[in-house]
Amino acid sequence: MRGPAGSSGHPGRDGLGLGTRGASRGRARPSPQGGPLLRKDPVVGAAISPLSDLQSLLTVYRPDLATELTALDAPAYRYQQVYEHLFLRPGEPFAQATALPIPTRIALDSYGESTLSSDASRTATDGTTKLLLSGSDGLRLETVLMPYRDRSTVCVSSQVGCPVGCAFCATGAMGFRRNLVVGEIVDQVRMAASLAGRLGRRVSNVVFMGMGEPLLSLQAVLDSIRILTDPHGLNLAHRSISISTIGIPGGILRLARTEPQVNLALSLHAADDRTRARLVPPRFRHPLAEILDAAWEHFAITRRKLLVEYVLIKGVNDSHEDAHRLAGLLRGRVVTVNLLAWNPILRSTGTLSSSEPDPAKDRRANARDLNRPILRTLAAPSRASVAGFRDTLSAAGVKTVIRHSKGSRIGAACGQLAAQHDSYFPYL
Repeated sequence: MRGPAGSSGHPGRDGLGLGTRGASRGRARPSPQGGPLLRKDPVVGAAISPLSDLQSLLTVYRPDLATELTALDAPAYRYQQVYEHLFLRPGEPFAQATALPIPTRIALDSYGESTLSSDASRTATDGTTKLLLSGSDGLRLETVLMPYRDRSTVCVSSQVGCPVGCAFCATGAMGFRRNLVVGEIVDQVRMAASLAGRLGRRVSNVVFMGMGEPLLSLQAVLDSIRILTDPHGLNLAHRSISISTIGIPGGILRLARTEPQVNLALSLHAADDRTRARLVPPRFRHPLAEILDAAWEHFAITRRKLLVEYVLIKGVNDSHEDAHRLAGLLRGRVVTVNLLAWNPILRSTGTLSSSEPDPAKDRRANARDLNRPILRTLAAPSRASVAGFRDTLSAAGVKTVIRHSKGSRIGAACGQLAAQHDSYFPYL
């Protein structure tokens, strides 16, 4: 596959599998006073990341390493060297960071080059790879690398489990364990980017659509975006990042004011409050009118098109009347509706492997999952129902796209992520 211009066929920056914004637009510019170099973000236009600021960025991303460097009385440029080692040479231990003095290498090596460890992976026939990762406390999370013809997208988790507990989502069945810290969010992308590089691809997009509700862990998400878009880090464009939410109005407005170029994806899944009450538990369920008011204010602030995610479930939210109600909510707005057929939740059949699971085992595992009372009521819609829903919205002038889930056979599709481990499925 052809690499970016100037890469001599190597994927991404320094063979890392990372997307870049282009050398000419992201070029360093000296300050008029001859001070530290600044970087210009080509989208936002604000000066960001002076070299002298890498100490604070490292403190946000890896506070353990920053604290150790402070204890070693390291000069400011050591923070830059450590920061760039992490992003330009992922997977390489500090023992191999020859730019650092030997005592510093030894001190940092005990902390590890990543906050996460890789337990296993599974790759589907469509190229989608699900990574099973563990934090330092042993809790597991899942990250998905999805290759497309013109891009590679990483779907990251923001929490272990999810406090919302939507009826159709495997992550919600886990319950909530904890929020992920900044390093754990960023390291998901680093590890996926390293895998992409080995496959001759580069990561171009990041979506916060994995485990958890990003707006309930918003500070860590915002801080991770600083790292993901930093020129000395992963150097991704703000507009290549999307955050999906079940609808937390306060979080939507804070996101708009803090990261106006990041895309908002609203997981609506119903066109009236009564139907939504069947799918979203009350603790984090807000009235649709309140959610949409926040979404329209988000657009007024950012001028960014709203993405509406709508999972169709047979007999619950896929009727002609549901489509008409949804059209009434969205008509005249700058939106795109992504329709997805509900994905049955697959129970893990054991340790993940590098190949497709056995179809017969998956059918038996899914049958056991359907013994959970709430799942017995859910079924995927017919293709005709999905097409009819799209046609109704389109006829009303609402741009609508049918999305086909990638990696559903390996439990990597929308709603299936659950850090597959038997202890996370107590209802079986």
